Amino acid sequence: MKSAIVYKSPEILEKVEKVILELGHEVKSFSKPSKSLENFDFIVSIGGDGTILSILQEVRKCPPIFGINSGRIGFLTHSNSADFEEKLRNALVKFETEKFDRIKCSCDNGECLALNEIAFLGKERAKLTEFSIKIDSVEVDRLRCDGIIVATQIGSTAYSFSAGGPVVEPYHSSMLIVPIAPFRFGWKPVVIKIDRVVELEAKAGGIAVVDGKRTFETSRIVVTKSEFPAVFFKRGDRIKHLFYIMKKIE
Repeated sequence: MKSAIVYKSPEILEKVEKVILELGHEVKSFSKPSKSLENFDFIVSIGGDGTILSILQEVRKCPPIFGINSGRIGFLTHSNSADFEEKLRNALVKFETEKFDRIKCSCDNGECLALNEIAFLGKERAKLTEFSIKIDSVEVDRLRCDGIIVATQIGSTAYSFSAGGPVVEPYHSSMLIVPIAPFRFGWKPVVIKIDRVVELEAKAGGIAVVDGKRTFETSRIVVTKSEFPAVFFKRGDRIKHLFYIMKKIE
């Protein structure tokens, strides 16, 4: 099989290449991700969650990803730089995978995919913006705030969490609607089915930020479930790892 290594931290690159070659796979290394990664049978990411999110910005049809954490949090990764060899060998021998839904952000500038979240912020920083919120074409509210986050359950421990959103277990496919600094008492985040259609409109124009990686100006976005999930090598202790991560970000 053909494998790709995307590395932010080159310190252990040779060791990772050695493990893959010893198992009889071809290997090619990239210092930054590109769309060509779709042509490989699997991907090893050396970096943090941000490196994986950068990979997912480039690929639609996603090969299985194995993450080696050299960053700080590592919610999406499978190992760290000290214990990766045995875990990587086991993953490649068993080749068990799992899928997590991504969401699609559509607007007049095109469309992007997100694993964590789409943050729709007011165009004028430090100034309240009026947002219209529609779910399945029905307007459910108008809200003045700094912005609105639409997150997946995977993204519930990221920006959404910082904005006061709930933590959702990784296997419960859902979308979270989380206002940022709403100018109203009692407005709470909402968790909905991931196959809903969420439409946000910013009265004074807005800025959409996709997984913290891509930014574009628009006054209206539509968020739906993507047909292209993110694929990872299976991690049997992912629920336990969630609680470990929660302790790290307290």
